[in-house]
Amino acid sequence: MIIKSKWYYRVLQRALVLAMLALAVVPVYIVVSNSFRRALDIKRMPPKLFFDPILTHYSRVLSVDSFARYFINSLIIAGCTTATVILLGTLAAYGLRLFRSRLGLRLSNIMMLGKLVPSITILIPLYIMLNRMRLTGLYIAPILAHAAISVPFVTWLMRGFIEDIPTELLESATEMGATRMQTFFVIILPLLLPAVASAVILTMQSSWNELLFSLTLTNIKTYPLTVAVARFTGAMSVDWGKCSAAATITLVPIVLLGFFMQKYLVTGMTAGAVKG
Repeated sequence: MIIKSKWYYRVLQRALVLAMLALAVVPVYIVVSNSFRRALDIKRMPPKLFFDPILTHYSRVLSVDSFARYFINSLIIAGCTTATVILLGTLAAYGLRLFRSRLGLRLSNIMMLGKLVPSITILIPLYIMLNRMRLTGLYIAPILAHAAISVPFVTWLMRGFIEDIPTELLESATEMGATRMQTFFVIILPLLLPAVASAVILTMQSSWNELLFSLTLTNIKTYPLTVAVARFTGAMSVDWGKCSAAATITLVPIVLLGFFMQKYLVTGMTAGAVKG
């Protein structure tokens, strides 16, 4: 009876793994394959597994729709957001480590409430504030919006790493005459490189793929890639070929970044969650 239960457990476990793998891989395969299919083949049901690939959709996206400009916009917004979030989140976590109090011990967890609130609930007040400051339509508007969402999580993540740093190390730096900021940049920050790497990929991915704030706070000159892909969806029809090609191009940079930084991502998530 025990052997059978273990056998059924293995089958169920593998079935769940395959189901989750299919949910993750199949949509990506459909998007990528559709970007190489003809328009008629995209709408064919059931779809063909083997087909003659074409590059027409890519040439239309890259040449006609100024896609390179949107790509640069995404790089600017995601890059500046990541730099801002890493700096503010790491300094905030360091401050919570230095200035211990009953409120400070709970503050990083309280900050996580901002991450749990749906983005659409803060869209209107955020738009009103940025619009009154005449920042809408500029790069700074989506950068501030994305940073407001990501800073609480990065603070919570970094706090878990900083808590692991021995207090004696900080005290020895102070006794040698180093200021708190010198201690941070010379001693603390090099020790946080795994956490910084994981925070970079998580923040970059969040900002790169974000649509709601980018669609509302930017204009045609500052549209990122996500808005460019959404523009291919019309009220009456959808150009699935161009959408798939644009989505595939959008997917490549962040996938490569995640692939090369995967080991840091796993380490950072694990260590941060233990102490958070």
